[in-house]
Amino acid sequence: MTTPLLEVRKLRKHYPISKGEARWLTELRAWANHTTAHITKLHAVDGVSFTIQPGESVGLVGESGCGKSTLVSLINRLIEPTDGEILFEGKDIAGMSVAEFNRDPMRGAIQVVFQDPHDSLNPRFTAFDCIAEPLRRLTEVRNGELKTRVEELATQVGLPPELLGRLPHQLSGGQKARVNIARALASRPKLLVLDEPTSALDVSVQAVILQLLDDLRRQYGISYLFVSHDLNVVRLLCDRVIVMYLGQVAESGPADQVFEQPAHPYTQALISSIPKPGDKAGEGRTRLTGEPRSPVDPDPNQCLFHGRCPRGEARCAQTQPVLKDVGPGHIAACHFAAKVDPQPAAAVEARQKA
Repeated sequence: MTTPLLEVRKLRKHYPISKGEARWLTELRAWANHTTAHITKLHAVDGVSFTIQPGESVGLVGESGCGKSTLVSLINRLIEPTDGEILFEGKDIAGMSVAEFNRDPMRGAIQVVFQDPHDSLNPRFTAFDCIAEPLRRLTEVRNGELKTRVEELATQVGLPPELLGRLPHQLSGGQKARVNIARALASRPKLLVLDEPTSALDVSVQAVILQLLDDLRRQYGISYLFVSHDLNVVRLLCDRVIVMYLGQVAESGPADQVFEQPAHPYTQALISSIPKPGDKAGEGRTRLTGEPRSPVDPDPNQCLFHGRCPRGEARCAQTQPVLKDVGPGHIAACHFAAKVDPQPAAAVEARQKA
Protein backbone atom coordinates (compact mmCIF):
# COMPACT_ATOMS: atom_id res chain seq x y z
CA MET A 1 0.00 0.00 0.00
CA THR A 2 1.29 3.47 -0.89
CA THR A 3 2.11 5.98 1.81
CA PRO A 4 -0.82 8.39 2.30
CA LEU A 5 -0.35 11.91 1.03
CA LEU A 6 -2.35 13.18 4.01
CA GLU A 7 -2.99 11.32 7.26
CA VAL A 8 -5.12 12.88 9.99
CA ARG A 9 -4.89 11.18 13.39
CA LYS A 10 -7.34 11.83 16.25
CA LEU A 11 -7.59 15.51 15.35
CA ARG A 12 -9.47 17.72 17.80
CA LYS A 13 -10.50 21.36 17.95
CA HIS A 14 -12.26 22.42 21.16
CA TYR A 15 -13.28 26.01 21.77
CA PRO A 16 -13.41 27.08 25.45
CA ILE A 17 -16.53 29.09 26.19
CA SER A 18 -17.65 31.00 29.25
CA LYS A 19 -20.82 29.87 30.99
CA GLY A 20 -22.16 32.49 33.36
CA GLU A 21 -18.74 33.73 34.46
CA ALA A 22 -15.37 34.64 32.98
CA ARG A 23 -13.02 31.75 32.24
CA TRP A 24 -10.15 33.34 34.15
CA LEU A 25 -12.33 33.53 37.27
CA THR A 26 -13.14 29.81 37.01
CA GLU A 27 -9.43 28.99 36.75
CA LEU A 28 -8.59 31.29 39.67
CA ARG A 29 -11.17 29.63 41.93
CA ALA A 30 -9.87 26.19 40.97
CA TRP A 31 -6.30 27.25 41.79
CA ALA A 32 -7.40 28.66 45.17
CA ASN A 33 -9.21 25.41 46.01
CA HIS A 34 -6.40 23.19 44.66
CA THR A 35 -8.74 21.58 42.15
CA THR A 36 -8.81 21.23 38.39
CA ALA A 37 -10.84 23.89 36.62
CA HIS A 38 -13.60 22.60 34.41
CA ILE A 39 -13.80 24.79 31.34
CA THR A 40 -16.90 24.34 29.22
CA LYS A 41 -15.85 23.55 25.66
CA LEU A 42 -17.48 23.34 22.26
CA HIS A 43 -16.25 20.20 20.48
CA ALA A 44 -16.07 21.43 16.86
CA VAL A 45 -13.84 18.55 15.71
CA ASP A 46 -13.57 15.61 18.10
CA GLY A 47 -11.08 12.83 17.34
CA VAL A 48 -11.26 12.69 13.54
CA SER A 49 -8.95 10.30 11.67
CA PHE A 50 -8.70 9.59 7.92
CA THR A 51 -6.22 9.37 5.04
CA ILE A 52 -5.99 10.66 1.47
CA GLN A 53 -3.85 8.78 -1.03
CA PRO A 54 -1.91 10.45 -3.88
CA GLY A 55 -4.31 11.27 -6.72
CA GLU A 56 -7.39 10.35 -4.66
CA SER A 57 -10.53 12.45 -4.38
CA VAL A 58 -12.26 12.24 -0.99
CA GLY A 59 -15.66 13.78 -0.30
CA LEU A 60 -16.54 15.27 3.09
CA VAL A 61 -20.27 15.58 3.79
CA GLY A 62 -22.62 16.32 6.68
CA GLU A 63 -25.17 18.90 7.71
CA SER A 64 -24.25 22.45 8.70
CA GLY A 65 -22.46 22.61 12.05
CA CYS A 66 -20.92 19.12 11.85
CA GLY A 67 -17.34 20.47 11.75
CA LYS A 68 -16.48 20.32 8.03
CA SER A 69 -15.25 23.92 7.72
CA THR A 70 -13.31 23.69 10.99
CA LEU A 71 -11.60 20.54 9.72
CA VAL A 72 -10.71 22.34 6.47
CA SER A 73 -9.20 25.24 8.43
CA LEU A 74 -7.16 22.84 10.56
CA ILE A 75 -5.73 21.00 7.56
CA ASN A 76 -4.81 24.30 5.90
CA ARG A 77 -3.29 25.46 9.21
CA LEU A 78 -5.52 28.51 9.37
CA ILE A 79 -6.31 27.67 13.01
CA GLU A 80 -4.43 25.76 15.70
CA PRO A 81 -5.58 22.25 16.67
CA THR A 82 -6.31 21.35 20.28
CA ASP A 83 -4.83 17.89 19.86
CA GLY A 84 -3.95 15.32 17.23
CA GLU A 85 -1.66 14.96 14.21
CA ILE A 86 -1.82 16.11 10.59
CA LEU A 87 0.80 14.22 8.63
CA PHE A 88 1.52 15.50 5.12
CA GLU A 89 3.95 13.23 3.29
CA GLY A 90 4.93 11.89 6.72
CA LYS A 91 5.65 15.31 8.25
CA ASP A 92 3.50 16.47 11.18
CA ILE A 93 2.35 19.95 10.19
CA ALA A 94 0.05 20.16 13.22
CA GLY A 95 3.15 20.53 15.38
CA MET A 96 4.07 23.75 13.57
CA SER A 97 2.68 27.16 14.39
CA VAL A 98 0.72 28.88 11.63
CA ALA A 99 3.67 31.24 11.07
CA GLU A 100 6.14 28.33 10.81
CA PHE A 101 3.90 26.51 8.37
CA ASN A 102 3.56 29.60 6.17
CA ARG A 103 7.36 29.78 5.93
CA ASP A 104 7.76 26.06 5.22
CA PRO A 105 8.42 25.00 1.59
CA MET A 106 5.56 22.51 2.04
CA ARG A 107 3.06 25.40 2.23
CA GLY A 108 2.61 25.49 -1.52
CA ALA A 109 1.75 21.77 -1.66
CA ILE A 110 -1.58 22.31 0.16
CA GLN A 111 -3.95 24.86 -1.34
CA VAL A 112 -7.62 25.68 -0.86
CA VAL A 113 -10.48 26.91 -3.03
CA PHE A 114 -12.90 28.75 -0.76
CA GLN A 115 -16.68 28.67 -0.82
CA ASP A 116 -17.42 32.22 -1.96
CA PRO A 117 -15.44 33.13 -5.11
CA HIS A 118 -16.03 36.86 -4.55
CA ASP A 119 -15.19 37.25 -0.85
CA SER A 120 -12.01 35.18 -1.21
CA LEU A 121 -10.50 37.61 -3.77
CA ASN A 122 -8.82 40.88 -2.84
CA PRO A 123 -11.12 43.59 -4.30
CA ARG A 124 -8.08 45.80 -5.05
CA PHE A 125 -6.20 43.11 -6.96
CA THR A 126 -6.75 42.45 -10.63
CA ALA A 127 -7.31 38.85 -11.73
CA PHE A 128 -3.66 38.82 -12.83
CA ASP A 129 -2.42 39.89 -9.37
CA CYS A 130 -4.70 37.38 -7.60
CA ILE A 131 -3.14 34.53 -9.58
CA ALA A 132 0.38 35.98 -9.41
CA GLU A 133 0.44 36.46 -5.61
CA PRO A 134 1.10 32.79 -4.68
CA LEU A 135 3.71 32.62 -7.45
CA ARG A 136 5.56 35.53 -5.84
CA ARG A 137 5.25 34.15 -2.31
CA LEU A 138 5.58 30.39 -2.75
CA THR A 139 7.64 29.80 -5.90
CA GLU A 140 10.80 31.01 -7.60
CA VAL A 141 8.89 32.42 -10.59
CA ARG A 142 9.89 36.05 -11.12
CA ASN A 143 9.86 38.94 -13.60
CA GLY A 144 9.31 37.90 -17.22
CA GLU A 145 8.36 34.34 -16.29
CA LEU A 146 5.55 35.63 -14.08
CA LYS A 147 3.39 36.95 -16.91
CA THR A 148 3.85 33.78 -18.94
CA ARG A 149 2.97 31.52 -15.99
CA VAL A 150 -0.15 33.53 -15.05
CA GLU A 151 -1.40 33.39 -18.64
CA GLU A 152 -0.75 29.62 -18.73
CA LEU A 153 -2.78 29.14 -15.54
CA ALA A 154 -5.61 31.29 -16.89
CA THR A 155 -5.69 29.21 -20.07
CA GLN A 156 -5.71 25.96 -18.07
CA VAL A 157 -8.87 26.98 -16.21
CA GLY A 158 -10.59 28.49 -19.25
CA LEU A 159 -10.21 32.16 -18.29
CA PRO A 160 -9.63 34.41 -21.34
CA PRO A 161 -6.27 36.28 -20.95
CA GLU A 162 -7.95 39.58 -21.84
CA LEU A 163 -9.85 39.38 -18.51
CA LEU A 164 -6.67 39.30 -16.40
CA GLY A 165 -6.63 43.09 -16.10
CA ARG A 166 -10.10 43.24 -14.54
CA LEU A 167 -10.96 43.66 -10.86
CA PRO A 168 -13.16 41.03 -9.14
CA HIS A 169 -16.32 43.15 -9.33
CA GLN A 170 -15.89 43.27 -13.11
CA LEU A 171 -15.99 39.47 -13.42
CA SER A 172 -18.92 37.07 -13.43
CA GLY A 173 -19.32 34.39 -10.75
CA GLY A 174 -17.93 31.69 -13.02
CA GLN A 175 -14.94 33.84 -14.00
CA LYS A 176 -14.15 34.56 -10.34
CA ALA A 177 -14.36 30.83 -9.60
CA ARG A 178 -11.82 30.20 -12.36
CA VAL A 179 -9.50 32.86 -10.89
CA ASN A 180 -9.73 31.10 -7.50
CA ILE A 181 -8.90 27.73 -9.04
CA ALA A 182 -6.01 29.18 -11.08
CA ARG A 183 -4.64 30.84 -7.93
CA ALA A 184 -4.82 27.54 -6.04
CA LEU A 185 -3.00 25.73 -8.87
CA ALA A 186 -0.24 28.35 -9.11
CA SER A 187 2.14 26.64 -6.66
CA ARG A 188 1.54 23.21 -8.25
CA PRO A 189 -0.10 21.71 -5.14
CA LYS A 190 -0.35 18.01 -4.36
CA LEU A 191 -3.54 18.45 -2.29
CA LEU A 192 -6.39 20.79 -3.17
CA VAL A 193 -9.01 21.41 -0.50
CA LEU A 194 -12.29 22.42 -2.13
CA ASP A 195 -14.66 23.99 0.39
CA GLU A 196 -18.01 23.95 -1.47
CA PRO A 197 -16.39 25.67 -4.48
CA THR A 198 -19.57 25.86 -6.57
CA SER A 199 -22.28 26.55 -3.97
CA ALA A 200 -22.45 30.28 -4.82
CA LEU A 201 -22.72 29.70 -8.58
CA ASP A 202 -25.63 29.22 -10.96
CA VAL A 203 -26.42 25.60 -11.80
CA SER A 204 -25.22 25.91 -15.41
CA VAL A 205 -21.91 27.41 -14.26
CA GLN A 206 -21.53 24.74 -11.54
CA ALA A 207 -21.52 21.97 -14.14
CA VAL A 208 -18.73 23.66 -16.12
CA ILE A 209 -16.56 24.27 -13.03
CA LEU A 210 -17.06 20.71 -11.75
CA GLN A 211 -16.05 19.30 -15.11
CA LEU A 212 -12.98 21.55 -15.03
CA LEU A 213 -12.00 20.28 -11.57
CA ASP A 214 -12.41 16.66 -12.66
CA ASP A 215 -10.29 17.25 -15.77
CA LEU A 216 -7.54 18.98 -13.75
CA ARG A 217 -7.35 16.09 -11.26
CA ARG A 218 -7.02 13.53 -14.02
CA GLN A 219 -4.46 15.63 -15.88
CA TYR A 220 -2.17 16.53 -12.97
CA GLY A 221 -2.85 13.75 -10.44
CA ILE A 222 -3.83 16.19 -7.69
CA SER A 223 -5.55 14.83 -4.58
CA TYR A 224 -8.84 16.47 -3.58
CA LEU A 225 -10.63 16.90 -0.27
CA PHE A 226 -14.03 17.92 -1.61
CA VAL A 227 -16.44 19.47 0.92
CA SER A 228 -20.03 19.69 -0.28
CA HIS A 229 -23.71 19.51 0.66
CA ASP A 230 -24.51 18.23 -2.83
CA LEU A 231 -24.34 14.44 -2.51
CA ASN A 232 -24.82 13.89 -6.25
CA VAL A 233 -21.69 15.94 -6.94
CA VAL A 234 -19.73 14.01 -4.30
CA ARG A 235 -20.78 10.69 -5.81
CA LEU A 236 -19.74 11.90 -9.27
CA LEU A 237 -16.32 13.31 -8.37
CA CYS A 238 -15.09 11.34 -5.33
CA ASP A 239 -13.48 7.93 -4.84
CA ARG A 240 -14.27 7.82 -1.12
CA VAL A 241 -16.72 9.58 1.19
CA ILE A 242 -16.41 10.70 4.81
CA VAL A 243 -19.67 11.46 6.65
CA MET A 244 -19.35 13.72 9.70
CA TYR A 245 -21.84 14.25 12.51
CA LEU A 246 -21.25 16.66 15.41
CA GLY A 247 -17.49 16.78 14.98
CA GLN A 248 -16.94 13.02 14.55
CA VAL A 249 -16.77 10.58 11.66
CA ALA A 250 -20.05 8.67 11.47
CA GLU A 251 -19.17 6.64 8.38
CA SER A 252 -16.44 6.40 5.77
CA GLY A 253 -15.86 4.19 2.76
CA PRO A 254 -15.72 3.83 -1.03
CA ALA A 255 -18.24 6.17 -2.62
CA ASP A 256 -20.16 3.43 -4.43
CA GLN A 257 -20.50 1.35 -1.26
CA VAL A 258 -21.56 4.25 0.95
CA PHE A 259 -24.19 5.44 -1.53
CA GLU A 260 -25.50 1.97 -2.39
CA GLN A 261 -25.34 0.45 1.11
CA PRO A 262 -25.06 3.14 3.81
CA ALA A 263 -24.39 1.47 7.17
CA HIS A 264 -25.09 4.36 9.55
CA PRO A 265 -28.70 5.60 10.07
CA TYR A 266 -27.54 9.20 9.62
CA THR A 267 -25.93 8.38 6.26
CA GLN A 268 -29.09 6.53 5.26
CA ALA A 269 -31.14 9.65 6.04
CA LEU A 270 -28.77 11.88 4.05
CA ILE A 271 -28.84 9.64 0.99
CA SER A 272 -32.60 9.14 1.15
CA SER A 273 -32.97 12.93 0.89
CA ILE A 274 -31.41 13.01 -2.60
CA PRO A 275 -34.20 13.94 -5.04
CA LYS A 276 -34.96 11.26 -7.62
CA PRO A 277 -36.83 11.80 -10.91
CA GLY A 278 -40.46 10.74 -10.63
CA ASP A 279 -40.52 10.55 -6.82
CA LYS A 280 -43.27 12.37 -4.99
CA ALA A 281 -42.23 14.95 -2.40
CA GLY A 282 -40.89 13.15 0.67
CA GLU A 283 -41.65 9.66 -0.66
CA GLY A 284 -39.20 7.02 0.53
CA ARG A 285 -37.24 9.39 2.72
CA THR A 286 -35.93 8.55 6.19
CA ARG A 287 -37.46 10.97 8.66
CA LEU A 288 -35.35 12.18 11.56
CA THR A 289 -37.07 13.44 14.69
CA GLY A 290 -35.77 15.95 17.20
CA GLU A 291 -32.81 18.30 16.93
CA PRO A 292 -29.05 17.62 16.87
CA ARG A 293 -27.48 17.34 20.31
CA SER A 294 -25.39 20.21 21.61
CA PRO A 295 -21.66 20.03 20.73
CA VAL A 296 -20.88 21.69 24.07
CA ASP A 297 -19.37 19.09 26.43
CA PRO A 298 -21.19 16.12 24.82
CA ASP A 299 -21.71 13.02 26.97
CA PRO A 300 -18.86 10.60 26.11
CA ASN A 301 -21.02 7.63 27.16
CA GLN A 302 -23.86 8.34 24.77
CA CYS A 303 -24.26 8.04 21.01
CA LEU A 304 -24.22 11.51 19.47
CA PHE A 305 -27.09 10.51 17.18
CA HIS A 306 -29.26 9.27 20.03
CA GLY A 307 -32.59 11.07 20.11
CA ARG A 308 -32.79 11.47 16.33
CA CYS A 309 -31.98 7.93 15.25
CA PRO A 310 -35.00 5.88 14.10
CA ARG A 311 -33.29 2.73 15.47
CA GLY A 312 -32.23 4.06 18.86
CA GLU A 313 -32.34 1.68 21.82
CA ALA A 314 -31.45 1.80 25.52
CA ARG A 315 -27.77 0.97 25.00
CA CYS A 316 -27.42 3.97 22.63
CA ALA A 317 -27.98 6.22 25.66
CA GLN A 318 -25.39 4.31 27.70
CA THR A 319 -22.53 3.49 25.31
CA GLN A 320 -21.05 5.56 22.51
CA PRO A 321 -20.41 3.34 19.45
CA VAL A 322 -16.93 3.17 17.97
CA LEU A 323 -16.00 2.95 14.31
CA LYS A 324 -15.97 -0.66 13.12
CA ASP A 325 -15.34 -2.41 9.82
CA VAL A 326 -18.44 -3.18 7.79
CA GLY A 327 -16.73 -3.84 4.47
CA PRO A 328 -13.41 -3.41 2.63
CA GLY A 329 -12.23 0.08 3.58
CA HIS A 330 -15.74 0.83 4.89
CA ILE A 331 -16.32 1.81 8.55
CA ALA A 332 -19.29 3.07 10.54
CA ALA A 333 -19.89 4.17 14.15
CA CYS A 334 -23.19 2.48 14.96
CA HIS A 335 -24.22 -0.40 17.25
CA PHE A 336 -26.45 -1.73 14.46
CA ALA A 337 -24.04 -1.39 11.51
CA ALA A 338 -23.96 -4.71 9.67
CA LYS A 339 -21.54 -6.06 7.08
CA VAL A 340 -22.18 -4.72 3.59
CA ASP A 341 -21.77 -6.38 0.21
CA PRO A 342 -18.28 -5.43 -1.09
CA GLN A 343 -19.60 -5.49 -4.68
CA PRO A 344 -23.21 -4.29 -4.51
CA ALA A 345 -23.63 -3.67 -8.25
CA ALA A 346 -22.24 -7.09 -9.19
CA ALA A 347 -24.40 -8.79 -6.59
CA VAL A 348 -27.56 -7.10 -7.87
CA GLU A 349 -26.73 -8.07 -11.46
CA ALA A 350 -26.12 -11.69 -10.40
CA ARG A 351 -29.43 -11.84 -8.57
CA GLN A 352 -31.25 -10.43 -11.58
CA LYS A 353 -29.74 -13.07 -13.85
CA ALA A 354 -30.69 -15.82 -11.40
